[in-house]
Amino acid sequence: MKTPTVRPVPSLQTSAVVTALLTVLGLLVLAHPAFAQDAAASTAGTPLVIEKTLFQRLIAAGPVFMGTLFLASVFMVWLVIDGIMRTAQAKLAPPSVIAGIRQNLIDGDYETATQAVTAEDSVFSEIAAAAFGKVGLGKDATDDAIFEETERSRAIFNSRISYLSVIGVVTPMIGLTGTVFGMIHAFDTLGSSGVGDPTKLSAAIGEVLVCTGGGLVVAIPAFAFYYVLRNRISAGFRHLQTQINAIFHHLPYEHLQGLRLEADAFIPAPPRAQASAEASA
Repeated sequence: MKTPTVRPVPSLQTSAVVTALLTVLGLLVLAHPAFAQDAAASTAGTPLVIEKTLFQRLIAAGPVFMGTLFLASVFMVWLVIDGIMRTAQAKLAPPSVIAGIRQNLIDGDYETATQAVTAEDSVFSEIAAAAFGKVGLGKDATDDAIFEETERSRAIFNSRISYLSVIGVVTPMIGLTGTVFGMIHAFDTLGSSGVGDPTKLSAAIGEVLVCTGGGLVVAIPAFAFYYVLRNRISAGFRHLQTQINAIFHHLPYEHLQGLRLEADAFIPAPPRAQASAEASA
């Protein structure tokens, strides 16, 4: 009588290994078309990732929005350069003009001093011309003229640099608007063609985000230079006020009563009725 042969029962580890091998083979079979496509693309010499230049990315992000941001950046650069040049202390209060006016006042030649500041194009000259027009009315009237002209000039400077603040606020909104419109277009394309290639969606999202980045690139320097120029204006006008006060606070106003130094100065006559009454009396 033969003893029956007992076949060994596969262990759990052996079953797990076999299952894993079958799973890997199945995945390879399923992934075979994708491998074939990649091989075909590599054989054809077509790169999977296409690098774009910065100019191509800007055009793809939207020429309208990126063009608007470019114009805003050019305007910002012009405002910054113009503001730095105008707020220089030598430009606000030229030392040569100040020295000439002081010498004229030392010589008692108020007419020549007035003509000098009228012919000069600077903030100091404008304030000094307004002050010389009021010296004949006393110190209070002269101080009022200085204050009014100083505040008017300061307001002009502040209004010019306020455009930098506007650019800093508006350009991120323009960039965000361009990004939103680009996302709408990308998802419309995705909805019509389906998720065939996720890389196309990611590339489209990356292109439209260039608008948001462009808006921030313009806005951040605009805000920074706005505060820089605002501080320069404050420092420049403090220096200007010091120079003006050093001249007009020491004038002999008691000897200048009735002096008219305006370019269009005139002396009004008394009313005719009053003059006739005084003459008949």
